[in-house]
Amino acid sequence: MKRRTVFKNLLAVSTLAGAAAPASAAAKNPIQLHTDMHVKIEEEKQLLDDFHKLFLPRIRKAPGFIDAKLLKFTQANVGKPHPHYNYRLIQVFETEERREAWRKTEPHKIAWHQAIESHLKIPFDALVYEIVAESKTTRA
Repeated sequence: MKRRTVFKNLLAVSTLAGAAAPASAAAKNPIQLHTDMHVKIEEEKQLLDDFHKLFLPRIRKAPGFIDAKLLKFTQANVGKPHPHYNYRLIQVFETEERREAWRKTEPHKIAWHQAIESHLKIPFDALVYEIVAESKTTRA
């Protein structure tokens, strides 16, 4: 079989697989959980290590997981920054139900409690947002 034919068949199969996704899954918008936190200065390096070594490998296996980002505050362009929070963890899931199911698992206990929460100085805020619009461009 020629390579061109193989590629055409693969493209056709992947297109059909995408079209076969249930309408209910496509109807819901993904959610983001934003966790604002104060990380101890002396814990920042360990937090980054734990994020990559403990948190990401576990959350990536969670059903419905899309993405996770760890942000460090640098400046307020408009308004005043929160007086205590210096980091934000963003977790993106297909639905809030899938995120909540992940929260009840043993891997979550390790990912959250050991990798993230152990480095916090004060209580944190966790807010859920539904994604209602976004740009689909990707960074190079």
